[in-house]
Amino acid sequence: MRHVLTLAAASAMLVACGGGSDSAPAATPTPAATQATLTSANYVAVAQESLSSSAYLANTTGLVTGAQVSDSEALIRFGQDQLPKLPRWLADAPVQAVGAVQSQTENCAGGGTLTISANDANGNRLVDAGDSVSLTANNCSFEGQLLNGQLTLTINSLTGNPDHYPYSLSVTLGFNNLATQSASLRTVGNGSLALSIDARAANDQSLVLRTSSLNLSSTYGTTTYSKTLTGYATSVELRPAGTGFTSTTSVDGTLSSSAFESRSISIATPVSFVRTSGQTYPSSGQLVITGAAGGKIRVTVTSATTVLIELDADANGSYEASTSKLWSDML
Repeated sequence: MRHVLTLAAASAMLVACGGGSDSAPAATPTPAATQATLTSANYVAVAQESLSSSAYLANTTGLVTGAQVSDSEALIRFGQDQLPKLPRWLADAPVQAVGAVQSQTENCAGGGTLTISANDANGNRLVDAGDSVSLTANNCSFEGQLLNGQLTLTINSLTGNPDHYPYSLSVTLGFNNLATQSASLRTVGNGSLALSIDARAANDQSLVLRTSSLNLSSTYGTTTYSKTLTGYATSVELRPAGTGFTSTTSVDGTLSSSAFESRSISIATPVSFVRTSGQTYPSSGQLVITGAAGGKIRVTVTSATTVLIELDADANGSYEASTSKLWSDML
């Protein structure tokens, strides 16, 4: 998957998210849990949870921040890492009845196994629309973590070869109790994620990720928490800038989290987040969070190192509380 997917392995916990700009993809409205009430006591924590939760979509691309990789993002990075292997798995499948499923088991680097069940819908042994591959991980080692559970990759469309520019690809990742386990963190994913890439060159790409519902449940030590992204969509535009690139990111959707009693908030970005390849965090952008009774939190990037967080608890258009935080403290 060339640039997008190789950068995924070097990316970090979120930062920039949001939706609402003209370039942002429209998310499908979905009935949400009871909305969270935003107060002076919780607005910074809600802002932080909103930013970090959006990392599962925006930052697993590796194009949003240049910060350190998080163990909690391994589920989606694992899915992305399998995409370049699709041509080999389908080509290796023996010729058989159209639509028949062929299974094989491979050893994972570092230990464990991965069972691959390939469904070549038209029997041509090439990657094209309608093909799918189901992966079952059994203590499969990936980036220092153990994976168990199932991931399904379904090809929606493909033009060109994902190993060479230009190409475009649309694929849906289905997570069925896919779990990652590190020394201190266990994360289980359920739901689906649609990934669309239009890659013209290494530093000239468009990426859209959408999920109607993606649930992530994590256990850290003795603490368990969960979050669900609903009707969520993220767009990332990568453009050449000197010898590097500039990424522009927008996100839009609903988040419910045990961090605020499993209640929900809506997230949008009226101003897309922008980061250059030489920066760790975005240097511009704005995120707006909406809770119960129209209460709002506004997160505005003031520099590549700081953000301003403001609260309008009573939805009167006046932000009565505010604080400035370092990006590194929020993530």
